[in-house]
Amino acid sequence: MKRMGWAVSLTVVFVLAMGAGALSAEPFTVVLKNAEEITEVALESFSQSISGTVAYQGPVFDESDPNWKASHTYFGVPVRILVEVVGGMTPEDTVSIVAVDGFSKTLPYAAVYETTPGGTPIIAFERGDPEWDGAPMLVFLAEDEAFSNDDMLATVGAEYAHYYGGDKLSTTGMMVKGVGYIVVNYDGVLPLAVESATSPSETDKAVDSDPVVTIIHGDQVRQLARTDLQIMDVITAQGTHTNSAGADCTATYTGVPMATLIGNVPGDATIRVTAADGYSMNYEASMFLGVSEGTWILAFEEDGELMPFDPGYYRIVQVGDPAPHFTSSLSARMVERIEVLGTYTPYSLMVSGAVVREFLRGELEAGIGCPCHTAEVSVTSKGSTSVYAGLPLWRLIAYVDDQVFPSVEDGIHYNDEDFNDDLAAADYTVVLVAEDGYTQTVTSSQIARDDRFVVAFKEDGVFLDPSRDGFMRFVYDDSVELPEGTKLRSVKFLTEIRIEF
Repeated sequence: MKRMGWAVSLTVVFVLAMGAGALSAEPFTVVLKNAEEITEVALESFSQSISGTVAYQGPVFDESDPNWKASHTYFGVPVRILVEVVGGMTPEDTVSIVAVDGFSKTLPYAAVYETTPGGTPIIAFERGDPEWDGAPMLVFLAEDEAFSNDDMLATVGAEYAHYYGGDKLSTTGMMVKGVGYIVVNYDGVLPLAVESATSPSETDKAVDSDPVVTIIHGDQVRQLARTDLQIMDVITAQGTHTNSAGADCTATYTGVPMATLIGNVPGDATIRVTAADGYSMNYEASMFLGVSEGTWILAFEEDGELMPFDPGYYRIVQVGDPAPHFTSSLSARMVERIEVLGTYTPYSLMVSGAVVREFLRGELEAGIGCPCHTAEVSVTSKGSTSVYAGLPLWRLIAYVDDQVFPSVEDGIHYNDEDFNDDLAAADYTVVLVAEDGYTQTVTSSQIARDDRFVVAFKEDGVFLDPSRDGFMRFVYDDSVELPEGTKLRSVKFLTEIRIEF
């Protein structure tokens, strides 16, 4: 999000480890919590805000190239000052900086309170350029204005340092963007929204309500309230998933098997699940119909308690005996609608350059389902304007323009530093290839850090029609001004993106 003057603030929830339930946070308000009270402040209200200039070091693949990133000047509030608002830390404590998308990094006491090679960690709300969109972000202001991989190791220790690809130190991975929470002794459970003393909590409202999930199969539309689900053939069993802090969480869930809800459908049918926040995910029906590794259910209870709005009222989880370990990215939350569609057709996007990366359907659609990854553009054709939603082209290029890229296990994951600006300035060619071999080209300088060029998956909020557009389509916003004499057409049935240096 771009900073617009001094009106921007941040939502940060501080929770001392005391078994508190999840608290929901509204963006751009600082919410501080200790054992006795909850206090709201804005980051800019702190007189202790500081600034500093620092360069970060990425993973080193060649000893002749230390892989230093460009330096920037940041403005923000020291983490220590913020933690003090909720009573501070003891030497045995840790504090986790958690982004709104769940990505987190943990700092030991020494990194926050003692003098280290990493300098002062801050939550930055401004950078020295107006186009920065990473705020609020965890930044280390090293005294020598250079935060090296060795500095990181000495500051946070091997346990909390970031490793690119699992084995290479990289300080850029410590830059938590879009910070939403600061939690002392984080146990993987985020706090819930702060409520006034006089208003009922969202959890209480959720317990008293009877939320509805809509099941759509062709012309048949069923609306099932929780009371309807409770009298169906329910399952109660355990399931385990790994949370954003890397901890395994096991719980006992109660719910209705997904196979019961979707009915007698072929295994290659597509099951589209849509959440209350607009997030949608496509599954292959065979995943829900199989029973070898447990049963996928639409859960409405966790550990004997009705689920609140987040992560419920309804959540898709896998349960069994013993408890199966299911992937968090497959566990759709806040489910409102389940649709049985046609045949599930696997597809992929091949992106190549210095390296080759194939994105499979599941990770592409998981990426487009999260607002933190998508960009929207307006495209006018034949007098009609449509809004396309997709993944910014330059973000995909960042996976293959050099040897610095997110791990495959991370799926669609953005790191601003992964895009090589120096190479882009040299104006290499990006070739967009359709299924039938049709191509269009753009230059790296045209698309560099420009979200107006996208690989689109949705038009006006609906997934593209595979028979008309393919599963993916390259489009660009009406506001783009092309060089004189240049023509650039959209590319339907997109299957490949290729860099030609």
